[in-house]
Amino acid sequence: MKYQRWIVALCLVAACSPAAAVGLSWESVLTFVKTLKDEASAWAVTTRQTAVAAQQQNDSRLRSEAMLASAIGAIEMADRVGQAIAAVDPAVGQPQTILCEAQTQGQLRVEALGQRDRDAARLMQSFASSRVASQAQADQAQLAQRQDTYCTVSEARAGACKLTANGMQGWDSNYAGAFSQRTLSPEGELAGYAYTATLTDTRASAAIDCTSAACMSAASGQMRVAAMSAMAANSLIGQVTDRRVPVLTGQ
Repeated sequence: MKYQRWIVALCLVAACSPAAAVGLSWESVLTFVKTLKDEASAWAVTTRQTAVAAQQQNDSRLRSEAMLASAIGAIEMADRVGQAIAAVDPAVGQPQTILCEAQTQGQLRVEALGQRDRDAARLMQSFASSRVASQAQADQAQLAQRQDTYCTVSEARAGACKLTANGMQGWDSNYAGAFSQRTLSPEGELAGYAYTATLTDTRASAAIDCTSAACMSAASGQMRVAAMSAMAANSLIGQVTDRRVPVLTGQ
């Protein structure tokens, strides 16, 4: 259809224009159309040959890269086999290097777990026996910390505090904040301690440190509450130290 439209157009030009006077014949029109068809066929063949050549080049590169990767893997495996044969322990039938690495990793894990327990113990040493001037003072300190670091979006909209772009909104009162992380940054570790303090801080006021019967009764009741809070705090602090990056500082 495309060539037929060209022929019709050329015929109209030959019949209606002065080109007819210079001898534009039907044979020349056919020759022109045949030349166009030949050129189109030649371009199609060239395009097809170029695509085939590009595909062959890509296949050749893939085969060479696969052969290179296989060769590298075989060389590395041969090196590992040679090292294992050279380092084998006849007593256990295992390479000594594997045993040394396992012992080193086990020793580091034991030291890390011990350091975690020591850190948790230091944090819990003075929890139950500490006193504050008044419980209102302790609550005020916790509220100030929340306003500075853990202000939520709703509280900021209400004008209660200023929002801090630290990604820890409400972490001092939300278990899913710090304790949903597998490892904690220093800021996340402090947020875990803040949550523990918010939940379990039942330190008694210094006013109960007296010798009267009422004071003794209040101190006894506070000790019962502190004992339960201490167990909860110990569990939460243990979870925080499990998620911290261990720093092996020794005894």
